[in-house]
Amino acid sequence: MKTIKLQGKEYATVPTRIKEFREACPNGEIKTSPLVQADGQVIFTAYIQKDKANPSSASATGHAIGKITGDKAFEKLETISIGRALAILGFMASGEVASSEEMEEFLNFQNEKKLLAIDEMQKCKTIDELKTYFTSLGNLCTDKDIIKAKDDLKKKLNENI
Repeated sequence: MKTIKLQGKEYATVPTRIKEFREACPNGEIKTSPLVQADGQVIFTAYIQKDKANPSSASATGHAIGKITGDKAFEKLETISIGRALAILGFMASGEVASSEEMEEFLNFQNEKKLLAIDEMQKCKTIDELKTYFTSLGNLCTDKDIIKAKDDLKKKLNENI
C-alpha cells in the first residue's frame, strides 16, 4: 500500500485505501453523511460494508468532527471519516488507524497552537510574566520552537532591566 511518512511513521492516503477496498470488495459500499450541529461543528459519519448484497458481511463506521474553517474543510472531514472506517476494516498501512490526511490535519492544528502560543508569549513584559505563561503551556513547553522563542524573549527582557 502506498504510504506517506509523517513524523517517522508510515500513513496510507485515503484514496489509496479506497482503491484497495474497491479492488478487494467490488460489491462493497461506502456511504457518508454529515450532521451540522448548532455550534457550527460538523460530524461526518462514514459507513462501509464489504458486500452490500450480504447484510452480514463485515462493516465499519468511522467518524470525524470539526469546524468548516477553510477551503475543502468539509471534504477533508468526509475523507477522514472514510479513512477511519476503512482502517477498522483492515485497510491501513503499518497498523496505523489514522490516515495521512488526518495526520496532516493534526499537525496543522498543532502548528497553529504553537504559533498562537509564541504570539501570546511575546506579550509578556516581565520575566515573571514569561515564567508564568511558559509553565502554563503544558506539553507545548517542550517544543523546540517555543523554547527558542522563550529564550529569545528572556534574553531581551533581561537586557531591558
